[in-house]
Amino acid sequence: MNRPGPRHSKKTVGSLQWAQESCDLRDDPVSGARIIQLTSAVAISNNIYGEQPYCSPDGRRIVLARCQDFCWDETGSLLVHELDTLRITRIPCTVQRARGIFNSAWSGLVYFWTPDRKLMQLSLMTLEQKEVYAEDEGDDLALETPVDYLQRFGNAPVPSASVSPDQRYLISMVPRLKGPGAPVFQIVRLDLKKKIREVIFEHPEISNPHLQFNPITGKHILVQHNQGLRLRRDGTLECRRTPDCKLFVIDQNGRNQRSVPVGPPMTAGGTGHECFAGNTGRILCSVGWDARSPADWRHHARHPRGNLFTGVPGDMKPVCFPAPEHLFNHVSAARDGRHFVADSIPNGRGFMQGAIQRASLVIGNLDTGKYRVLVEDSGASGGGNQCTHTHPYLTTDNRYVIYNADPGGVPQVFAARLPDGFLASLV
Repeated sequence: MNRPGPRHSKKTVGSLQWAQESCDLRDDPVSGARIIQLTSAVAISNNIYGEQPYCSPDGRRIVLARCQDFCWDETGSLLVHELDTLRITRIPCTVQRARGIFNSAWSGLVYFWTPDRKLMQLSLMTLEQKEVYAEDEGDDLALETPVDYLQRFGNAPVPSASVSPDQRYLISMVPRLKGPGAPVFQIVRLDLKKKIREVIFEHPEISNPHLQFNPITGKHILVQHNQGLRLRRDGTLECRRTPDCKLFVIDQNGRNQRSVPVGPPMTAGGTGHECFAGNTGRILCSVGWDARSPADWRHHARHPRGNLFTGVPGDMKPVCFPAPEHLFNHVSAARDGRHFVADSIPNGRGFMQGAIQRASLVIGNLDTGKYRVLVEDSGASGGGNQCTHTHPYLTTDNRYVIYNADPGGVPQVFAARLPDGFLASLV
């Protein structure tokens, strides 16, 4: 059993100190997966986000974010965890949390902004970090960067960002409040080679775009379309109609917009959780369900067999992944584009016997249509605070599912090690 070690278990390697925070908890009663709690500090630990997995190319190391107050802390720290040794180390850096932590999925290269407006790259393989860009204080684009935007307009959504797999381009969302057509949201692309930033796309309804490069080729960008939510001239958001979540894809240069076939009239509106399914050309996403009462959640009449879909940009219809007993929410595709992991509310009921039902974690095979529960009870409350959401993802080698949970009140990061033969059973 991997129980927390004593104080003298802290070990210094080079300039970094390694310690153990992990603890074996149990074997899942349904799948036999070994559940390991990776963090245990009296602080919020977060696996960042599952749509673009934050792990090394060999699946051995993952990066975590830590802070004391998830909603209000302006800065935070980064930790790297080794899954094969169950050791953890703190990276000597300070992260400007409002601007996020981002990467290209499975690349092992992680990016973050510092409070003094420097863009840093951290390698999970070498644990070295380097400055790759520094903002000019006089840069007009920098004046409307997410951190300044959030400080002035606190009800604005946290923008997302993504890095191309060749590590050349960083894309992020920036609101533009002045000029022709304003107010509008922009997608800004930073060329890390030429050190040039340019606006490649504008749209009035991408307040929470979940920007994602295709993680294999980088040729396309996935964008979440929050239909009905628009900017006011003071930078706050207004709802001009019943909000509806849809998706579209643009080319790397911001051109050739084409819709992903998700949302009315084909399906219920998206949940806001989506990703590229590897390099298959498909987008994986979950859509909403019909919550008739706290104890009566069921699939929408448009798709009674399930709410997980794949869609090819430009096609007329999506493909449903039938799983009628699951209401899927957060989704993430494996690097192979075949497998996925998603959290699900068991039996479709938000509340049973006066208690909220905590999500299970399910792995499926998009090619065969087979799926199995990996973790029966994730322990995640799934409340308003993002760090209480599971945000699960498969490591690059498909050996572990990494997820958030807060069974003891303080959000921590967990790993579920897949039992031998688990993926083979889905063929």
